[in-house]
Amino acid sequence: MVAKKTICFLLAFIKKTDSFNHPMKRYRKVSLVFLSISAFIGLVRGYRMTGYPDGNTILLPYSEQVIKDSLFSNYSILGWILFSLVGVFSLISIGLLLAKKRSYPYFIIVEGIFAIIFSLTNILLNGFSFIHLLLLPICIGMIVLGVLQTPREF
Repeated sequence: MVAKKTICFLLAFIKKTDSFNHPMKRYRKVSLVFLSISAFIGLVRGYRMTGYPDGNTILLPYSEQVIKDSLFSNYSILGWILFSLVGVFSLISIGLLLAKKRSYPYFIIVEGIFAIIFSLTNILLNGFSFIHLLLLPICIGMIVLGVLQTPREF
């Protein structure tokens, strides 16, 4: 239900402006979609890791050996880090983007860096999976879109 409302909101936002041909508006809209995907994944995976700290879930279970070899005793702390750095930070970036604050491109770049660090860490610990084919281009795209939208001051 929430995903359906989010998609409807994004489509209404995209249709609201007629001048889609201007590159900055196009970059902002694509950034909004990438940040929404990142926020959804960060919030869901972070919640799942905090809700099931032993790693036993139906959807994408986590290996017990991976957590035993790390500094942590369970996935709860990692879940809170993922929830806040990827999920909540994406929501803050979306708010700045919609408010058209001058600093929003920098937040998009930082969010892309956070997401790519978590994706690469997950690849190193658990191996490459299908979800990474979606996440890595989105992470790189966020960094590139943030750089393209950075104000030219000089």
